[in-house]
Amino acid sequence: MSRSVVAAMTAYTLELREAEIKLNQNESPFDFPRELKEQVLAAMAARPWNRYPDFESMALRTAIANAYGLTPENILVGNGSNELLAAAIGAFVGPGTPVVFPRPTFALYEKLVTIAGGLPIAIEFEPDSGLLPLEKMLAAIRKYENAVAIACSPNNPTGGVLPDGGLDALLDSGAMVLLDQAYADFASGGQAILPVRTDRIVCPPQNLVTFRTFSKAWGLAALRVGWLSSTVENCREIRKVKLPYSLNVISEAIAAIALEHPEIRDRNVKRIIAERERLFAAMQQISRIRVFPTRANFITFRSQKPLFDALCSRGILIREVAGDCLRVSIGTREQNDAFLTALKEVA
Repeated sequence: MSRSVVAAMTAYTLELREAEIKLNQNESPFDFPRELKEQVLAAMAARPWNRYPDFESMALRTAIANAYGLTPENILVGNGSNELLAAAIGAFVGPGTPVVFPRPTFALYEKLVTIAGGLPIAIEFEPDSGLLPLEKMLAAIRKYENAVAIACSPNNPTGGVLPDGGLDALLDSGAMVLLDQAYADFASGGQAILPVRTDRIVCPPQNLVTFRTFSKAWGLAALRVGWLSSTVENCREIRKVKLPYSLNVISEAIAAIALEHPEIRDRNVKRIIAERERLFAAMQQISRIRVFPTRANFITFRSQKPLFDALCSRGILIREVAGDCLRVSIGTREQNDAFLTALKEVA
């Protein structure tokens, strides 16, 4: 028999549909270069497959540390940032722990908090301003003792971000802050690791854990590689919860070689941001939808009538999200043009 809290939950699912143009999962429209794929696979073919990966994942942790000015001791890697989020919540959230987060946001947060026995405190907000509800989050943190805060900035699915100084304010509140930066490359151009004061980057706060992924800007979603950075002490605690050997040698090797070629990420980010701005401006001209500001690789909008099935019937697959909203990932120029054409027909 399952635990009652699990029995009462619904699974995190994705409706399986086939469509000519797939814009429903915030994936990069640009694949990783074939020559680099082949280089890594050739090296992996020569490696014994009967041996486990390096228990410490030192090659990848060192590559990340060198790329972002950190140290390997401040980094953990895993099977996508989702695994690391689950481990961090498992380390810092126990029965009754209050966990403050905006809603709508990534649905997995609330599920993981519930499984851990925590007390989910959702701060409802409207995404019109393009900002997360910082003041309401801070008020909730002040109300509850020993609170944990979760923020995704840019936020999935709304595309909004924390206000300027927002992360510093959350940290100064004393709450343990779990900052999901899966989409940060599209807000910062891929350069900044933490939107906080320089001294806090050099000396990470004890109450901050940040999460990043190779799935979005790097175009490596199929490999499921994520990483987190925090203090040595926090990494030690999270590692107690994290499953061992969760990242395979091929994923590790491709992520490491990707870091040797930051121009891949930078080129992807530049093209996606340009298309995001073009698509956003065009969607604003459609009077029957309401488009929300975004700093991510997707655009969320509200429609006056159901559009999901109508778009799908025209070969365009997007995502239904909170309430009556829809989210479209930024694709290639040709894909975005096809989406626009279909949207104008059905909106």
